[in-house]
This record gives sequence, C-alpha cells and structure tokens, in this order.
Amino acid sequence: MVKASVDAIDIDPKTGTTLGFYTFGTERPNILIIAGMDGLSASGMYASYLIMKHLEQIDRIDGSITVLPVSNPLAFRLGTKVSPLDSKDMDSVFPGNEHGTVTERIAWEIWRRAVQADYVIELRTGLQACVSHVIAMHREYIHVRNLASQISLPLVIESSGIRGSLTTEGAHEGIPTVSIEMRGSKNEIDSQAAVEVREAIVNLMRIKDMIPGDKIETSSIFTGMLQHINTKNEGFFVPKVNLGEVIREDDVIGEIQGKGPMKSPYDGAVVSLARMNYVFEGDIIGRIAAPLVGQWIPKEEEDTPFRRKW
Repeated sequence: MVKASVDAIDIDPKTGTTLGFYTFGTERPNILIIAGMDGLSASGMYASYLIMKHLEQIDRIDGSITVLPVSNPLAFRLGTKVSPLDSKDMDSVFPGNEHGTVTERIAWEIWRRAVQADYVIELRTGLQACVSHVIAMHREYIHVRNLASQISLPLVIESSGIRGSLTTEGAHEGIPTVSIEMRGSKNEIDSQAAVEVREAIVNLMRIKDMIPGDKIETSSIFTGMLQHINTKNEGFFVPKVNLGEVIREDDVIGEIQGKGPMKSPYDGAVVSLARMNYVFEGDIIGRIAAPLVGQWIPKEEEDTPFRRKW
C-alpha cells in the first residue's frame, strides 16, 4: 500500500490558513492536483478525496501524485468565492506573491509546486448544473492539448485565457495545466460527478503508466469558448433541453412561464443549464460550448439559385 507524505504549510496561523499537500510516490512524472480554490467547490474537494483513497489502495506508483484538497481554507469554510481577508479571488492572482496578501501567498505556494510538476489539474465545481468538462488553452498550446486529450471526459473547452488564473499562467509558463469543472454547489456534493472525475484522472495515471490497471481510450470533443445565455425577461424559467445536447441557433432551450420561449443565440453543446427556478432579467440561464469549424453542426444547404424571370 502507498502511504502519503504530508507537507503542512502555515500561511496565516491566526486565521487557520494552513495548506496540506499529500504526496503519493517519490518519482517522476509528477501530477499536481489542486481543489477547493473557493467555498463553492465541494464536489471538487470530494473528487480529490476519492483520488487519494484510490491511491492508498495500490501497491506501487511509478511517479508521484501531489494533492491539495483545500487550497483556500477560510473561503472554503465560509462558502465564499473570495477570501474575506483580502477580498481576492484566488484564481485571479497567480503566480502569487511570497510577501503579498494571504490569497497571494497561497497562490505563490501553489505556484512554487506547479512549476516543478509535470502536469497540473485544478478541480472546481460549476455554479449551474453542468456536464463534467475540461477547460484548457488547447488551441494555443500543444502541451496543454496533449494533456487535455488524455482525460476521459466528453468535452474540452477553450479557456478564456484571463491572466492571473492558474490554467492561463501555467500554460504560458510551459506547464501542461487544465481545469476540470463538475456539478455541485457549496452546500451540495454531486457524488456521481465526483466519481466520474476520479475515474477520468485515474485513467490518466494509467495512460501515463504511473499505476496499474486497464486503460480506457479517450475521445473528447474540443470546442471553442463558452458563450453565456442571458434571459431577457423575469419569471419562472423551465428548461427544455438536456445537458450535453447539441443545439442550433434559435433552438428553444427553455421558457419563461407566461412570457414565451427562450431561444439560444448560438450553435453548440449545452454545457450548463439552470434548473427550474425564478430568474431576473440579465441572469445567466445557460452556457453553450461553441463548436470549432466543421464540428457537430452540419453546413446549411445552399439556397436555391435565384432564377431570373424574363
């Protein structure tokens, strides 16, 4: 059985901000798995727990896996997106600052390990019901695309590339870095989604010949960036499509009861969709993964040539 070595780092003892890095194995390659960057990612933290439980049951690891289950302890404890100590979103301050605020010091400690890792995976939980998917700068960087293509989840979505995020800074630094987003909320763990992500990461370890077991062939669809759908009306929203479904522009994705249908302004796959609830004008009710050229959406039939009347 493989036993983890634990490296506890006190960032700010007064507020209980201590990071616990659990490392299984001592060799290379090294996979760094980060979870709990905010207080809304309970499913991601649970997925990291399931990964560690799996690693404890195997006899040998040819390489090493380092897991940080909760990377922003105070925000996670309070269920907030930003730290109450400095009002910073951790996924906006990388590579961090050794002498900065608490959030910046946490990011620096994570970054210090990320630059030494061979692969970096960040686990997060979506704010809406969603299909589990990979977010990565796959169009710009081949080293990122190679990692993303070996994770057995259905969609790999182009990252927005916002500076300060771990996936962006890691990719620019030459580190194969991706995020995985799954279903859940700050008060709810979606165990099925967490198990799905655990299996995808365990399969990645097998593909890399780090642990024993049968490898599952991956066949992800690579997409463009997510497009948000905002409601133009207030009222009770009722979804009409399924997660993962491929839709066309002007397809009905739901309705505002008593006020008519909600149509998609985009082609693509439904990545996330609000459940039935009361919405206000401007609320995001869904996200669509835009297809890359030639994907999914068949070309429109050519219009019948105009016939001149003589």
